[in-house]
Amino acid sequence: MSDYWKDFTIVNEKEKNLGGNLKHGDTNSITPGLWSYLVDRFSVRSVLDIGSGEGHAVNFFHRLGIIAHGFDGLEDNVYQAKFPIAHHDLSTGPYLFPCDMTYCVELVEHIPDEFVPNLIKTMTNAPVIVMTHGLPGQPGHNHVNNQPPKYWIELLNENGFSLSRDNEFFRSIAKKENPQSYFSLSGLIFLKR
Repeated sequence: MSDYWKDFTIVNEKEKNLGGNLKHGDTNSITPGLWSYLVDRFSVRSVLDIGSGEGHAVNFFHRLGIIAHGFDGLEDNVYQAKFPIAHHDLSTGPYLFPCDMTYCVELVEHIPDEFVPNLIKTMTNAPVIVMTHGLPGQPGHNHVNNQPPKYWIELLNENGFSLSRDNEFFRSIAKKENPQSYFSLSGLIFLKR
């Protein structure tokens, strides 16, 4: 069984410090019902997908009629993306793209501490931040920054953002759609104060 997953995993040897993803998308990363709800709820006209993988979320947001842009650190993802995305490694600096919402699912656990400031500056391009995070002890390739929710809540609080008081409601939307989704397990939505 492990060979099967090897065939469907994108991990570039020269970029193996960046993490990886499943080819054709990870079912647990995809919550289109939640995405649509957030676009309506926050009147989103533009979104930045941070760590886009193969661009499935960017493609969905584009089909909703909003300006959708994303980037990924793995060149293979950029070349195979379902929707055009940019190539950028957060170890080289933040990615600037002012927008209404930043979307960052299953990426932050791959970012070493010294590059977290670049991640935060990238996430704060928008007044609405949607993210998931690896929990302590959660297995995964190159999980170097698994943190409890309190870590991200305090860090974003220091940067002028508060956890939405409706966060559990947003998680319930994801859970109803896909009980195993990353968002239903560790999703956080922050709003600029």
